[in-house]
Amino acid sequence: MRIKDSFWIGLLIGAAVFALCFLLLSLIPWGEAYTRAPYLLAFIPGIVLFRMSMVKWNMERCGKGILLVNCIGLLLVFFLIK
Repeated sequence: MRIKDSFWIGLLIGAAVFALCFLLLSLIPWGEAYTRAPYLLAFIPGIVLFRMSMVKWNMERCGKGILLVNCIGLLLVFFLIK
């Protein structure tokens, strides 16, 4: 089954991938110096998924949604997590 090329679906996919990766990474006991590590590492699969959707699968609108989730999420991590 082929996924429809939609901006909103890209937003949902980007948020779901981030949430799943963050939940898995939050199980690792990080030290006090690495408070941002699970957040930042959880964005890597989203960036890889963005590249694959833009280049390999030719789904531009979906890729733009994934990129928007990653950009807003990274800005929130840098400005809100201390």
